[in-house]
Amino acid sequence: MKTQQKTVLFTLLTGIFLLFSNIAYAEPELKPDALLKSTTYNLITALKQNKERFKSNPNIVHELVKTHIAPRLDFIAASRWVLGKYWREASREQKIRFIKEFRKMLIQFYSSALTEYAISHDIDHNIMAFKPIREKDYGTDVTVHSIVTPPNSQKKVPVNYHMHKTRKGWKIYDVTVEGISMITTYKSSFAPQLRNVGVDGLTDSLVERNLKLAAK
Repeated sequence: MKTQQKTVLFTLLTGIFLLFSNIAYAEPELKPDALLKSTTYNLITALKQNKERFKSNPNIVHELVKTHIAPRLDFIAASRWVLGKYWREASREQKIRFIKEFRKMLIQFYSSALTEYAISHDIDHNIMAFKPIREKDYGTDVTVHSIVTPPNSQKKVPVNYHMHKTRKGWKIYDVTVEGISMITTYKSSFAPQLRNVGVDGLTDSLVERNLKLAAK
């Protein structure tokens, strides 16, 4: 993978990971931007403290992702937007199966990439800077803007978190890095398979991909 691609990938992964680590302990009335600021320091400290353990036991990061990130991501909303019109045509069973495999793919992929990056780079506490949300912008759907400065780089990378308020609290449904949307990227990637083999065929390919990721 090219250096630029790694930087973009790291930015996305770090943003998501920093966003939701230890979020379960945050006060429920905290606003999204305050929530991000309050969790960043603790996660980077944990990454630093466990760096040597990552080398011998990569599953540490995988378990952290499953425990702290997965419950705070809205996989249902993300799946609905990724599938687009095919979501409306799918049966309940097809939707559940796709959500399960899409969730598994994201967790496995992010865990692997984040572990690799955390082992080879030192991450400082000032890597991220969050912009406050104006009062008039608050509602049930907000965008939290941040700037990420990757290690050993002077580049400032804009990362935006798109969140909405659900019955279970604030959840993230999309992340954009330098204007590139995670949801749009996956939607474009999946489109050919959806046209050719439908939701079942796409889900079958995710099952195969997940088995390969797990084998690694």
